[in-house]
Amino acid sequence: MLSVLMIAAEAAPYAKVGGLGDVAGTLPKRLAERGLKVSVYLPYYSQIRESGREPEMMDRHFTLRHAGKARRVRVGREVSDGVDFFFIEEATYFRRDGIYGPHGGDFPDNAQRYSFLVRAALAAAASDRLPDLIHCHDWHGALAPVYLSYGDAAPGWRSVPTILTIHNLAHQGVFDAGIFPDLGLPARAYAPDCLEHFGSVNFLKAGILKADYVTTVSPTYAREITGPELGFGLDGVLAARGGRLVGIANGIDYETWNPRTDLSLPVPFDGDQLEARERGKNLLREELRLDPQRRSPLFTFVGRLVHQKGADLLAGIIPGMVDNGLQISVLGSGQREIEDRFRMLAGSHPGRVSVTIGFDEPLSRRLYAGSDFFVMPSRFEPCGLGQMIAMRYGCLPVVRRTGGLVDTVFDLSADPEGGNGFVFDGPGEIDLREAVTRAARFFRTGDREAVIKRIMALDNSWRHAAGLYLDLYRKSVRAAPEGPSKEDTDDG
Repeated sequence: MLSVLMIAAEAAPYAKVGGLGDVAGTLPKRLAERGLKVSVYLPYYSQIRESGREPEMMDRHFTLRHAGKARRVRVGREVSDGVDFFFIEEATYFRRDGIYGPHGGDFPDNAQRYSFLVRAALAAAASDRLPDLIHCHDWHGALAPVYLSYGDAAPGWRSVPTILTIHNLAHQGVFDAGIFPDLGLPARAYAPDCLEHFGSVNFLKAGILKADYVTTVSPTYAREITGPELGFGLDGVLAARGGRLVGIANGIDYETWNPRTDLSLPVPFDGDQLEARERGKNLLREELRLDPQRRSPLFTFVGRLVHQKGADLLAGIIPGMVDNGLQISVLGSGQREIEDRFRMLAGSHPGRVSVTIGFDEPLSRRLYAGSDFFVMPSRFEPCGLGQMIAMRYGCLPVVRRTGGLVDTVFDLSADPEGGNGFVFDGPGEIDLREAVTRAARFFRTGDREAVIKRIMALDNSWRHAAGLYLDLYRKSVRAAPEGPSKEDTDDG
């Protein structure tokens, strides 16, 4: 049985901020279904403790010296759907309000917190049979291959292959060089072929250089990040990995996202019960205090109200959408100026525009299930889950041609027989407006029922992606060196 150790900063349902939490919570379970032994290590945050979850505290208690102090570590364990979730408990680092920082910000010692997570996970796992492979996620776990390379682990670790998954290259874990001594690495690790990057410490860069394979969350994004536009300064480093850089599109959990069994919906439905979906749409309009105009399409946006997601572009075209008889609902939070802009639009267009600032998961499910179109005008999007969830609930996506949106949404105007949404190219309001206009025209003249049935029958589950990860795991293990270490460790 192939055994895999995962290290992540978040994993649903225990701790979730974004897509990383969805992947690290669901992918392990789909791998376990295929016969793998999967262990996931994450911090035991205060919010997990306060949620009422009480993992069994194990005998793996130890002291680890980190950032100049001896730190007492306790390890908890909970088994869920065949996966061992392990929780690293250390009061100073993880018993706080917030995951990465207060109110969406960053804690000043995040470099120390997440380097400690990696070291503690390796130390805890070393007391058991070593895994066949380590799969770490984003910059928070990216130092795992670095610690293995420089000997900060039991000797048996040194030939264990490593895979690093990049969920969003915009977040790299870049810190002042002054934190380097806190990491517990030899001096030679602060060099251009590892952590040093233009005078700073860059966790993700080091992981990219030291991991055996690097994956991203869609094939298109894997290509995009090797160029300067979306490479965020690491395009050369990534391009140099060549065939060791692999794109695997995320999936969604079809058990969690199921309109037939979703208790958040007033009227459950499936692809053969579209009249029930229509009833749910009417109830949604009542809930949102939108005018009950059945011949008017309802567009929705669910996500972060930030520049990356193109929320400002949507705000810019809403007055024109209202003038053309369309309705819009918005759910999310983010940059204060964008939030305020949406509040103003809702106040100016009662009955036509609904805005809910914050996040309400039951409401988000009703929006997917009751809206006609899901707008996702992202300037860049590594994979995106919203467009796949929307299609699962019979809502056609309107997206920009970027990242994982390219791999999952195909334009109905170009391919009426096989398309599943509307795609636009440019990152401007005029491009989004044109796509929305095409979608509205389709609502009034197209065969909506046939397309809704088609998109609800698509398989965007984790089945395919899990198979691709399993293939990569096997390839990595077969190619793993049998030598004593990946690096000389004379001074480590």
